[in-house]
Amino acid sequence: MKQQADLRFTSEIYARRFLDCGPDGSVVVWAENMTLSGFVSDSLFILLGEVEPFNKFEIDELLDRIQYELQIPKVSHKDEALEIIATAYVQRFIQGKTNSADALYAISQLCIEQDHADAIYDFYLLHYAAVDLAIEDTQYYWPDAHRGNIEKVIRNRCINWLEEHPIAEWRNYEWTVT
Repeated sequence: MKQQADLRFTSEIYARRFLDCGPDGSVVVWAENMTLSGFVSDSLFILLGEVEPFNKFEIDELLDRIQYELQIPKVSHKDEALEIIATAYVQRFIQGKTNSADALYAISQLCIEQDHADAIYDFYLLHYAAVDLAIEDTQYYWPDAHRGNIEKVIRNRCINWLEEHPIAEWRNYEWTVT
């Protein structure tokens, strides 16, 4: 079974595609969860049958067709894509599906891959503040963060992030399996 932290949201699938990330097994798991949630699309059913190694061009074409068939919103710029992916990791952390270290590490790596993108740079700083505080008494990345409050600082920033980035236009297209 796929770990909860590895399950991608619809918005995240399309944000990763916008950033030209190669497809992995999570795209088929996403298609399965979409189908189980009641979404119906011929291309979604075709995607269910795909196996690794994936042909990026074929998967991209299927995702385009799914987007058209289900009228899924389009990601329009890089910052939007980065914010969507960060929001997905933050949501999983706040919901208890992953820990802060794993969520911040993933976002910080994305930040680095995207030339230290300003849109998600706070998470890069928080990640390295937490790393420093795990091995030292001080850190110079985040003001007023110390060993006694770093988890609270991270949680508060994540909660604020979710309030600032609700990605409401995607809500009707996110899968939910009960």
